[in-house]
Amino acid sequence: MKIAILGHGVFGEAIAVHLSRLDHEILIDEVKDSELIFVCVPSFAVISTLLKVKDEILDKKIIICSKGFNQDGRLLSQALKDDFSDKRIFYFYGPTMAQEIKDNVLSGVVLAGGDGKESIKKQIESENLIVELSDDIIGVQVGAAMKNVVTIFVGIAEGAGYRQNTQAYILTKGFQEIQRLGVALGADPCTFTGLTCLGDLTVRSRNRVLGVEIGKGRKLDQIIKEVNHTQEGLNTIKNSRIISKKIGIKLLFVDTLHSIIFDDYSIDDGIRKIK
Repeated sequence: MKIAILGHGVFGEAIAVHLSRLDHEILIDEVKDSELIFVCVPSFAVISTLLKVKDEILDKKIIICSKGFNQDGRLLSQALKDDFSDKRIFYFYGPTMAQEIKDNVLSGVVLAGGDGKESIKKQIESENLIVELSDDIIGVQVGAAMKNVVTIFVGIAEGAGYRQNTQAYILTKGFQEIQRLGVALGADPCTFTGLTCLGDLTVRSRNRVLGVEIGKGRKLDQIIKEVNHTQEGLNTIKNSRIISKKIGIKLLFVDTLHSIIFDDYSIDDGIRKIK
């Protein structure tokens, strides 16, 4: 099968390596003649990337790997409906560190969407990449995006010298807020105990490392210059606040984290505030 990869960053490269092991023909940033398209660009670029090739992908299945919200505070699935049929768009999330996918380490991921996901699973699953299926496209998107927010806060605590008990407390409070936001948007609460949220919270991601550096007292602009791929979680903090205002719920965890990062609010006070 010819499979296109849009966005050849670290994760796009990892998926290309995985699919090549399954003898698929990989097309990098080229959708012509492809049957399946993996979108691995940052969330803010998903819509613009697909619109550039809209006329060439009208009959193709699209798999979104981007973990974040649209810039206007909508879920990507909501934003994509403006120009694409949601019946052929799927969402691919889980605790999938790029280097470990490349190294063929046993991993699990969720593929969410409607009819057709079963056939996609057969094409992309391997002995060491287990693909679980879900109908809850809202839940997997919220969990995949918001886990970045939580891991930043946990990293901040680590960088500031807080130990495992405190980090576990922050993770738990963050998880509860993710679940509350997801349910308010129509998600199944059980989705968040799966790979796309709880599972993904356990890995030491780039967002966790970003948080550690912030917790050490370093300036955000300097961290961003030195650490690649740090923007997705930061964008999600801002976009999730837009979502919360639209639907009328208070996100204390998110608001507190926003104050710590962007308004120099006390880390110590912030941790004690998220009850």
